[in-house]
Amino acid sequence: MRWVALAVVIGLAGCTAAEPPPSPPENLVILSIDTLRPDHLSLYGYHHPTSEHLDRLARRSAVFDQAITVHVTTAPAHATVLTGRWPADHGIVRNGLRLADGVTTLAEVFAARGWATGAFVSGWTLERHTGLDRGFEVYDDALDGPGAGARRAGGLTTDRAIGWLELQATGGRPFFLFLHLFEPHWPYDPPAADALRFLPGQYELATIGRPVHIERRLSVNRLDGLERREYVARYDGEIAVADRLLGRLLDALDRLGLARRTAVVVLSDHGETLVEREWAMDHGGRPYDEQARVPLVLHIPGDRSAGRRVADQVSLLDVAPTALELLGVDPPAGLPGRSLLALARGEAPSSGLGPAFVTAGCLPERVPHIEAPLRPHAVVRAVRLPGLKLVEYPLADGGWHPELFDLGADPGETVNLAPARPELVSGLHAELDRWQGQRRADLEATGFELDPGVAEALRALGYDGD
Repeated sequence: MRWVALAVVIGLAGCTAAEPPPSPPENLVILSIDTLRPDHLSLYGYHHPTSEHLDRLARRSAVFDQAITVHVTTAPAHATVLTGRWPADHGIVRNGLRLADGVTTLAEVFAARGWATGAFVSGWTLERHTGLDRGFEVYDDALDGPGAGARRAGGLTTDRAIGWLELQATGGRPFFLFLHLFEPHWPYDPPAADALRFLPGQYELATIGRPVHIERRLSVNRLDGLERREYVARYDGEIAVADRLLGRLLDALDRLGLARRTAVVVLSDHGETLVEREWAMDHGGRPYDEQARVPLVLHIPGDRSAGRRVADQVSLLDVAPTALELLGVDPPAGLPGRSLLALARGEAPSSGLGPAFVTAGCLPERVPHIEAPLRPHAVVRAVRLPGLKLVEYPLADGGWHPELFDLGADPGETVNLAPARPELVSGLHAELDRWQGQRRADLEATGFELDPGVAEALRALGYDGD
């Protein structure tokens, strides 16, 4: 009996012994799902189940509820993710430009330290003409051709990426993978069954014959109620397609024995205006929240960040320093962002009134509600604080057209408070001037904090949290 008792004691001791802490991740995957609005993900409270696989990953990850892009266009935002620099500093301030000389990429940093590096992209805006291939041993940008809209179906891109992962599983080197999916970018043309999932009681799409590849910039006033619902459902259907591809990627990491050693970041470059404004179903030119907010999910296997929701406002500028700290690499000098690991783990105090800055190219036709002449292709700029945002459009005669929004009372940004709050507009305008003045060619921009006086005035107005 004593042997039985001893066996029971040993067994109980084994059950209660603390498991060894997980090893830090060796590998990193950044998955960018282009043009993805967080408010159309079930993970962020959407009423349709669009993101089953992302939801599953999020339950084991840190989820950032207020992540903000730096630019509402694809190439500038992605260049910031892959360099940690503001668009004005890395040189890609609109699609079609090339990364400035001397700007270091994440891939270059990792490759110099022995990581295998691979990138697989699905849209022309990220082809190697951008210079974003720097540091990648493999940069797969073989798109489907002009007839497909200079893009590649996400399934093909994911197949290529998984094939590369299979090689890494036996290669013995840590790796950095960047995977870019173009779904749900326009045109919204998922399999009809995926769109119909979000149209209860409807069995076919009335808009299927519309030439969506050509007639992109539809006035919302020209769409009837059925068309509006269908275009939104088509967008949601594309999200479901991208979500399935995420599921395939996660399954491949499991199958190859890489999941326990691989951190995964899921994000988007910007969101999308759907039918809430004139010039419907588009992005660029308007840094309102449907374009400025992005999803951000950080998965670290076995980490104490699992299951956390982070309410602090963060920026895509923070992704690169987070990735570097995650893999134990010192960041290049002068990165203006911050690592989010402490926030994700609940080890850092709230960032309070930290601002997020967003830019766009000025496209006057997209903002017909502004009657004053605007300066085309100049910079639209915005500063976003928890609960408050100032957007400034450049006027043709100099100066700015300001739009001030109370995001708590008016999350759709429909009521411009600027005429009624000139003192607040003036203070935030000065902050934008100060921030923009720090963007300079020598790339030595440093971190940015609100002026204490402005911060105190905002606290007095109640803008000190969500």
